[in-house]
Amino acid sequence: MQIQNSGYLLPITNNLVDIIQHEIDQSSVDTMAGFTINFRDPDYSAESGGYHPVEIAVDEQGRILYITDFAYYGSGPYAELDKEIDFDFGYKVFQHMGREFPIERGASLFELWQSNFCDYVERQVFEVSLSSR
Repeated sequence: MQIQNSGYLLPITNNLVDIIQHEIDQSSVDTMAGFTINFRDPDYSAESGGYHPVEIAVDEQGRILYITDFAYYGSGPYAELDKEIDFDFGYKVFQHMGREFPIERGASLFELWQSNFCDYVERQVFEVSLSSR
């Protein structure tokens, strides 16, 4: 499967496409019906912080469906992991901290998010898992 990097309302960098493609190429999971990749910092917690977990879903045509960045809300035993930022390319919606906007409104944040995320992957801060849809 080849990841598509054009035809989105927000520009997807070649670097992000290369990261997703690399994970597919390294995996033995059947990706033909689509898949989800999870990037997790094993040390991330509500108390000590760390790198936010990220989930990327891709359909059977190699198109990115959504990218979700999670964060802890609250503290101590009441902290909950929830969506902080969500770029839903299928529904053309951008969500930030529970508020929903047309995806184009998230363009500058998406550009910054992509740059930071690709840097974190390059520094190998995440454990990565891939599962079929």
